[in-house]
Amino acid sequence: MPDYVKPYLEKIESFAKSKKETIELLLIGGLAMSYYGMPRNTIDIDAEIKCSEKAYFELADYLNKENISFNIGDNISGWGIVPLPANYRERAGTVYQGEYLVIKIPDPVDFVFSKLLRGTEEDFNDIIGVIRRYSITKDVLTERQNLIAFPKDPETLFFKKKMKQLFKLMD
Repeated sequence: MPDYVKPYLEKIESFAKSKKETIELLLIGGLAMSYYGMPRNTIDIDAEIKCSEKAYFELADYLNKENISFNIGDNISGWGIVPLPANYRERAGTVYQGEYLVIKIPDPVDFVFSKLLRGTEEDFNDIIGVIRRYSITKDVLTERQNLIAFPKDPETLFFKKKMKQLFKLMD
């Protein structure tokens, strides 16, 4: 487990162990960057979670008491109007397996889409770093984009503009 990720995840693992319940996290924010080989500091945990409803609410209380900022929910694809590419969970890879904690990260291409949904300058920096490290091409991104069930919504148009911006940055 990377050094700067360790304090966050050790607390969650300790919590899970105390409850004797396995918690699975699919990291999508700054913590995930370390697992892609590009560590950067972050001030929160952004993740999709698998656990019981009781454990989720108790974990939320625990993280608040520990002054750890978090954005954790059971469906990261539903955090915005535009969903992630279909089957992103199946493509996620396990990067840590403890007794009570499982950490996964999205496939690098799906990670690009998770960051594009918000599309801040920091997100674009993360995206370009992952694209370069994993040699992701425009064709691969276009193919994966075809797995998105785009809603008829202005957010879809905004997302597609961000894709065009990304493609320009890749030139």
